[in-house]
Amino acid sequence: MRNLSAWIPGLLVLFLSTESCTHSPILEEECPPGTVDFTQEILPLIQTNCAMSGCHVGANAAEGIRLTSYSQIMRQVEPGHPEESELFEVLTEQGGKRMPPPPMASLSSAAIERIRLWIQQGAKETHCNSGCDTTAPASWAQVSFVFSSQCVGCHQASLTSGNVRLDTYADAVQAVNDHDVSSAIFGINGAPKMPPNALLSDCHSAIIMRWIQAGMPQ
Repeated sequence: MRNLSAWIPGLLVLFLSTESCTHSPILEEECPPGTVDFTQEILPLIQTNCAMSGCHVGANAAEGIRLTSYSQIMRQVEPGHPEESELFEVLTEQGGKRMPPPPMASLSSAAIERIRLWIQQGAKETHCNSGCDTTAPASWAQVSFVFSSQCVGCHQASLTSGNVRLDTYADAVQAVNDHDVSSAIFGINGAPKMPPNALLSDCHSAIIMRWIQAGMPQ
């Protein structure tokens, strides 16, 4: 097991020194309460679970459907009408028609609900000022949401990229202890920055680092 106390403080200093920057070129806006954030919620969710290699990305995208940008995603969406949107339909299909396809895990009910609500709200390219609190204690529930929306597409029972799973609490703890998860979050120490298609926001990176620093409470 790694000695967490030896390397986490340095990573936290690195994070705090770069916290003011953003990974998105879209200017943050003040959104009404309850607004679903496309840039920080929906886009990474779809990129991580649908636009990985061999699926809906690149020149050889499955069925010619690419899902790596707002404009591409909108070709599969009917704003204001989730049930008439191809994107929502395939996420809620049963059996072999469901996306992501079996044996990959389906999106969580919470993730599907966020996509449904985003479409219902007009499927806008929102990028909200979340007012992320980078000092409050982080819980496994918060970390689990980040992992499920942005990492589990490649790190689950049916697809353990890098021999890392993040779909359960026990797997996430093991990944932190046995693999250099923190280096992957920041792209340091020779590790490629993860996720590859949708970089974690500063807020989400801070949530994971606070959780690790707190001893990974459940």
